[in-house]
Amino acid sequence: MIETEKEKRTLKYHLKLRVYYEERNFGPGVADLMKLVRERGSLSAACQELHMAYSKAWKIMNKAEEDLGFSLMEGRRGGENGGTTVLTAEGETFLDRYLAFVEEAEAAVEELFYKYFPG
Repeated sequence: MIETEKEKRTLKYHLKLRVYYEERNFGPGVADLMKLVRERGSLSAACQELHMAYSKAWKIMNKAEEDLGFSLMEGRRGGENGGTTVLTAEGETFLDRYLAFVEEAEAAVEELFYKYFPG
């Protein structure tokens, strides 16, 4: 039996979660940026890895912080070796909570997806 193109296709879904008060400024992009800052200790290094302009990164972080009402990161200008950027204590906690929320939500949505679209 020859499969048609339609039979080869697999139905998929896409879930993008954001948390916010007024403006949808904290989501996967900000979380990815924060994870890299946590790993690298540098906003500049995180931007390079994400192929993002440094100014854009600060802009999206500032928008997220403005909506949330607290600082997510703090930077320190450096000398010879450059500065560092670290997550604030609130930023660390918020990022961890967001990542746990996303993980649980994705698992629940996957279960629902297969319930309503089996096979």
